[in-house]
Amino acid sequence: MTSPQHAAPGQTFDSYAEFYRNSAYSTFGHEHRANGSFGLSMLSGRQDPIDLIDAAVPEFAFVWERLGMDRVSIDIGYGKHIDRAGANSLSVVPPDTEAHFDISTEHEVVGACLPKETILVLLDDYGIDVDVFSRFYAKALPAPRAIAAMDTMWRYANMPGPAASLYLDGATLQFLALAADHASLSPLAPERPEDDRIARVIDYIEARYGEALTIAELAAVACLSPGHFSRTFKATMGDPVWTYVQCRRCERAKEMLLTTGLPIAEIAYRCGFANQSHLTTVFKTQYAASPGVVRQSKT
Repeated sequence: MTSPQHAAPGQTFDSYAEFYRNSAYSTFGHEHRANGSFGLSMLSGRQDPIDLIDAAVPEFAFVWERLGMDRVSIDIGYGKHIDRAGANSLSVVPPDTEAHFDISTEHEVVGACLPKETILVLLDDYGIDVDVFSRFYAKALPAPRAIAAMDTMWRYANMPGPAASLYLDGATLQFLALAADHASLSPLAPERPEDDRIARVIDYIEARYGEALTIAELAAVACLSPGHFSRTFKATMGDPVWTYVQCRRCERAKEMLLTTGLPIAEIAYRCGFANQSHLTTVFKTQYAASPGVVRQSKT
């Protein structure tokens, strides 16, 4: 097994823009954009498979994974790893932190980077703790509304004129609010149980709710036998594991119905249901309304 390489050994950087232009990442030819009054810089590009350690930079880096990736390992010192990142997922690297990325496939990313001091001031104005983004540390999670705001940021980050700069500042604030909301403030966000074994499973489900999960797979994450895991999960969360999984899938489907224009069949697939009919059956049990009726309610 080969050891990971530092992307820029022995060097220090004041921003991710400087780091990407003067490190091993420079061979990938990223496009860089910057605008607005918050010190925002953004980058976008495709990258080959990598096994690199990024330098510690005094910025928050919000990373939008545009493509799904088969095998991913991310380690920012929290001992957390993920095995796969779904398309259109979001992860966050906190400031002043080395990050080891081991990605086995070609991938496409969009990054939004903001100075640590800017984030601290903006969140403090609203009484929000900076650790609100910690659920995104070292794991990529679906966040469709926040990603839509980041897409808007990317489009306006290269436009000239004060109006574009003002619009970008607004989109940046919206992005931070939506990312914070998705991470821990939203009623859709699950509470983290005190049992660390079950907490690991909750994070695993959140990252993979669109996949065909099994009891054996979830029990392995908790380091428990399937039977012990099922009993422990129900005692901790109050519901059997499959009831919990289907509930989370329905909540995510409802969010997509209200915030995207995706066909209902595509939403069913993305949320882990066998087909649209399966989604409709489970959805009506939970919400006493069909997905079509819920979608119509947004207008």
